[in-house]
Amino acid sequence: MIDQIVRAVVKSHPEIVPFLKGKARWIGCATQQAEYKTYDFFLHAFERLVINTYNGLIAGDFIDVVANLISGQLYDAYERAWMDDGNDLPLPYFLQQAADNDILIQYDFVDQFYRDIVDARIDKTPIAPLLQRVQLWANRYNESYNNGVHLIELQMGGKEVWRLGRTEKHCPECEKLNGVVAYAVEWEQSGYEPQNAPNLKLTCGGWKCDCSKEPTTERLTRKSQRYAKLGIR
Repeated sequence: MIDQIVRAVVKSHPEIVPFLKGKARWIGCATQQAEYKTYDFFLHAFERLVINTYNGLIAGDFIDVVANLISGQLYDAYERAWMDDGNDLPLPYFLQQAADNDILIQYDFVDQFYRDIVDARIDKTPIAPLLQRVQLWANRYNESYNNGVHLIELQMGGKEVWRLGRTEKHCPECEKLNGVVAYAVEWEQSGYEPQNAPNLKLTCGGWKCDCSKEPTTERLTRKSQRYAKLGIR
């Protein structure tokens, strides 16, 4: 009975796992690992943390809980990329290193975000802008997954194709690159990456960009054309 209660609570409020102890902690971790950690999972867990902190239900523990959430999510994104390529865990060193780097970059912003939430609660300003920031932060899951896919193709000498997202309007760079097939190493040389805000290579800045680079066996875009569009020689 207790096991069922813990599982139910963790599924509704995964942010409590770091505070559980003993058998409850073990059940909570196992339950959380069973969830498919997608952008939506990241978004909903993060939103609940922000709402609870804004309402005064969580204090300084917010920082540690968010740090654990970010670490788990981004590392999972790289593992998904590796397994989707048909490989078994553990991750190779080059992906472990990339995951660690992504996680450390995000840690730098957690303290400030917590202070912004507390200031908003004290000043009684709306929570909506904070939740909008959560949407952008949760998209780091997709970005880490895409980076993992790119690094695998780079390591294997594979090819990638740029695909437009579902938004109705696209920036000039995304439009220009749509359908371009190039070697992963050429994409690396060009510096063009979808999403990854703030993205200085894209007019859209990568904000709310849902374009992607995908592994492909399609024929390479003619060399002169792809070099011109990628801006490499």
